[in-house]
Amino acid sequence: MWIKKFHKDDEEDKRSPIPTQVISNEEYLPRPQTKQQKQVENLIQSLAEKYGKKVGLSRRELLKTANGMAIAFVAMNQIFGKYFNVQAEEMVDQSMIEELWPKNEFIFDVQTHHVATGKTEPLGFRVMAWPFNEELKGQRPQKDDLRFNNYVKEVFLDSDVSVACLSGIASKLLDVINVDEMVDARNTVNAMSGSERMICHGPIAPYIPNFLEEAERQALELNIDAWKFYTGVFAKDGEYQWWMDDEELIYPFYEKIKAWGKTTVCAHKGLPFRQPRPGETDYTHPRDIKKASLDHPDLNFVVYHSGFKDQNMDLPPEDVYLDENAYLPYTTDLCNDRLANPKMTNVYMELGTTFGHTVITHPKICAHLLGQIIKAFGVDHLLFGTDSIWWGSPQWQIEALRRFQIPEDMQEKFGYAPISDEDKSKILGLNAAKLYGVNVEDRRQQIITDRMTQLKEVYLAEGGKPSNNVYGWVMS
Repeated sequence: MWIKKFHKDDEEDKRSPIPTQVISNEEYLPRPQTKQQKQVENLIQSLAEKYGKKVGLSRRELLKTANGMAIAFVAMNQIFGKYFNVQAEEMVDQSMIEELWPKNEFIFDVQTHHVATGKTEPLGFRVMAWPFNEELKGQRPQKDDLRFNNYVKEVFLDSDVSVACLSGIASKLLDVINVDEMVDARNTVNAMSGSERMICHGPIAPYIPNFLEEAERQALELNIDAWKFYTGVFAKDGEYQWWMDDEELIYPFYEKIKAWGKTTVCAHKGLPFRQPRPGETDYTHPRDIKKASLDHPDLNFVVYHSGFKDQNMDLPPEDVYLDENAYLPYTTDLCNDRLANPKMTNVYMELGTTFGHTVITHPKICAHLLGQIIKAFGVDHLLFGTDSIWWGSPQWQIEALRRFQIPEDMQEKFGYAPISDEDKSKILGLNAAKLYGVNVEDRRQQIITDRMTQLKEVYLAEGGKPSNNVYGWVMS
């Protein structure tokens, strides 16, 4: 059955700073835990038990600290091989972590989510899972798990995120949060902070009644920051699947948004809502990005999830990825399009769920993913997103990217470049800041003294600690 990851962790008493199983936000089927992930899970707990005694903390308390995060990366290195830069001493020495990992990057998480604010009852967001598991039909989430207050805690108090983008979907069938509620959340966070800590998408689709009029309202009245498409939604009740290079259907929209100055178009690509049947068209394939971007060089196209198509990756490490294309079919197709078309400089790749999924399942696939994208698009066209709070606080993914490296043998064999600290700073936030016209130095100065920072200082001084909750779904 489906169960929230942190509920499963509580039942088994295995709460961890890093997820030890791929979770689903209900856009795709959750995958069973792999053998290697189970080994990582058990090793994290045993290391925390051992080193907790040395520092006078319980296993559970140690895993809520920066030392606990280091323990998780040590465990992953022992099971998967050395993909993460972590020293054994970091499992007990807080000062060493602070020296090795100064938290001075500008972090811009371009994919975050919460469900609607201001409701007396949480939305029945599990409707997204009903087609996959009838047992969930009619059930409701725990109160406030995925709502505004907890979102602020997980994103801004328990992580190093400087600016976050709130995203959603234009669908009555999957009505988790609508554009007005998203804009209200953005405005509330920015008002309470006294600085611009949040931007938001305008979820839009050509099947929406009065499509262009609604787009104009979102642009001019709500002042959304970018657009968000889901081209592969469930095709029913008036909603349909479509392509972004459909000249009759969507090109009039592209022309309109140029006049409004809202020229960044984001699209969910990959992670199909369900696995297509043989011969069935999958509208989450990024095949439409090439033509749309070449026909509209004055727009920016952001490919959410980097076109990653979820795969069952429960394979022994020694047998996987002899071919770099083996497990990244959609992403590789798009990378090949970019290599063959140098003028696609207005296309950006986004890492939400894709990085989290691959880095905890097979880091070697994550290395192929980052290596291919950087080779094709350049490191300045790769954006950091986490799909939080489904995956819990963004912090573990921030730490994972800070520490991750493509092994030298893969660099030599496949022509991948090493990912430098400068590259990571670009990916973690500078690229998104440039795309959205954010002056990083000015924004840093605002953030240093804004009310969100003050709130975080009080929170930490009073003993605030991460929950290690992962709110997405897993198979139990």
